[in-house]
Formats: sequence, structure tokens, C-alpha cells
Amino acid sequence: MTTENKPNPPAGACTQPLCSGGAVAFFERHGQSNFLDSCYLAAPVRIQAALAAELEFLRRAVAGKERVLEIGCGDGRLLEALAASARAWVGLDLMESYLRYARAERRLAPGTGLAAGRAGGLPFADGAFDAVVCAQNTLGLLGEEKLATVREAARVLRPGGALFFVVYSEYSLVPRIEWYAEMHRRGMMAALDWQRSTPELLITEDGHASECFRRDRLEELFAAAGLAPSIEPLGEIYWAVTARKDQALGKGGVSTPPSASAQSQGL
Repeated sequence: MTTENKPNPPAGACTQPLCSGGAVAFFERHGQSNFLDSCYLAAPVRIQAALAAELEFLRRAVAGKERVLEIGCGDGRLLEALAASARAWVGLDLMESYLRYARAERRLAPGTGLAAGRAGGLPFADGAFDAVVCAQNTLGLLGEEKLATVREAARVLRPGGALFFVVYSEYSLVPRIEWYAEMHRRGMMAALDWQRSTPELLITEDGHASECFRRDRLEELFAAAGLAPSIEPLGEIYWAVTARKDQALGKGGVSTPPSASAQSQGL
């Protein structure tokens, strides 16, 4: 019998898929219309700056790529914004209601594919993509599926392909608290549950839970997936993570990402 090499989560970190289903229930309640756009409009200045920095980083990262997968595409905000950056896009999300909204309301590139499924069990063949994107702090919603998600992202990459993750750093705590407080004021989510929240995991009373990451946690997580990540600060509150699949052996290898030093996303 073999034992899987999983990095140990910090105290208080979410260890269940999608934070014990809380995030699933939360997004199911808000899976219609333009809820996510409304969330971003409610974001404070530092979060707005993070959204702009993330978009610019990803635009450079996928420029000219043949076929790109976005894990956790939500309602298609980034698929629309980055439509012209790569030649072909596929978006995957657990929430079919968001995918329907993306198809009906977003200006997606012709031929964009949309698929419903879990990040920890991607419904795609090995080596199907030139690049994989997982942004908007999607990784911080995935609980115990984080390692499986990174492994799956590497599996569906062709040899020589690259994956790009954007996640909250430990320095994101105050801007995120400000954002959640504003959304609570607007009636968009419940108040933060301070008894269950920690410096690395914010949980609301209606079950939404979102993690942030220290650099060493990210290094450990990607190493457990067989990858050697390059991790750079992205503005004030993000880490930009890039890893490349080795062309010869199909294993992770160090890569040099696009510069991530612009200004300073995710729910």
C-alpha cells in the first residue's frame, strides 16, 4: 500500500472539498445573472488594482498560445477579457448556471468550449492544452482538492506547456476583510464568521470560505504535484505561480513567468 505525499495544511485551513460544500452552496444561491460582476464592482481600491494586475499578467502569460484551459472560469469574465490573447479557449467550472450565463451573455471567442466538472478530476485527455490558467483565487476555494487540481492541471498540459495560478498571499487579509464587509453591507453575503475564520482562511456565516497562501505552502503544494514553481509577488496581495511541464520527462521544471510586478482578485 502506498501513502500519498500530501503537504500538511496549517491549523484552521479548509481540508474538505470546496470548504465542506459551503462555497458550492454559496455559489448555487448566487448562480444567476451578474452576481460575480456585482461583487467585483463592490471591491475596494486594492482589490480593483489586483484585478487589473492579474488580467495583465494573464494576458502576457497566454499570448499566442494555441489552446488554453481556464479552471474555475465562473461566468466567463476572464474568458471574455482574454479572448483575443490565445487562439482557442476552454473554460471549466462546477457551476452549470454560471456556464449558461457565460454562453448567453459574454462575448466569448468563436469556438470557445465550456465544460462542467470538478477541478480535481478534469474531463480532458492528457496533454490536451498548451497552457492552463487557474486565477481569481480559485485554488483557495478548493479545500482538499488543491493538490489534485494542481496534478490534474499538469496532466492535461502538453510537454513544454505551462500552468499559471494566481492566488491570494498572506498580505491580502485586510483588503479581503474590507471587501467582504462591503458586500455584507450591500446584502450580497453574510457577515464574516470570526469564530471559524483564521488569518489564512476567511469564512462567512453563509458558508463561503476562501484561503490565502504563504510562499512556502505554495512551494510545498506544487512540489507534491511534481512541479518546480516560479513564484512572484503580483502587486500587493497576490502570488503569481508559473510552472512548466518538462518536454523530455513530462515532469515539472522551473520556468520564468512574465513579469508580475505591475499594480497589485478573487472572491
